Amino acid sequence: MNTALYTLCLFLASSLILFHVDSAANDVLTDTCQKAAASSPNVKFDYCVKALRSDPKSRTADVQGLGLIMLNLLESNVTSTFSYIQELLKKQWDPYTKKCLLDCSEMYSDSADNAKEAVGAYQKKRYPDVQNSVSAVSTYVDTCESQFKDKKGVTSPLTKQNGDAEQLSFIGLAIVAIVKGSSRI
Repeated sequence: MNTALYTLCLFLASSLILFHVDSAANDVLTDTCQKAAASSPNVKFDYCVKALRSDPKSRTADVQGLGLIMLNLLESNVTSTFSYIQELLKKQWDPYTKKCLLDCSEMYSDSADNAKEAVGAYQKKRYPDVQNSVSAVSTYVDTCESQFKDKKGVTSPLTKQNGDAEQLSFIGLAIVAIVKGSSRI
C-alpha cells in the first residue's frame, strides 16, 4: 500500500472515531437534557442544551460530569449577577427600586454561597445537601424578581439574570435527581 493511500485511510479512520466520540458525548448531553425536561415542567430543553454546550468539558462528560458543569454554571451566574447588582446600585433609582436592588444584592450574595456549597456537596455526592442549596438559590432569585412586581409601574432590571439563574437551578435540580436515581449508595 502506498504511503499516501495509507495516510488517507488512517485519517479517515481517525475522523470516524472522533466523530463517533463526539456524537456519543452529544448523545449523553441531549439525553440528559431530555430526561431533565421530561422530569420537570420548569426545565427548558433548548436552554439546557445551550447552557451545557457553553462549557467545552461537556463534550466528553458523562451525566455526573454534566451535573457538575451545570452547578458551576449556576455558581458563575449568581456570582456575576451579584457583581452586576453592585454596579446597578451605583446609579440613581427611585426609593422602591433601590430597596428591591438592595434586597436582591443580599439574596444574590446568599445565592453565591449556596451555589458554592452545592458544588462542594455534589463533589462529595451529598445530593440532599445539593438539592437544598440549589432550591435556596431558586427561591432567592424568584423572590428577587417578584418583589419588583409588588408595586405597579416598577420594572425589574434583573429579569433576564433572574430567569437565567432560575433556569440553571431547575436544570441543576433535575440533573441531580437523575444522578441521585442512578447512584447506589
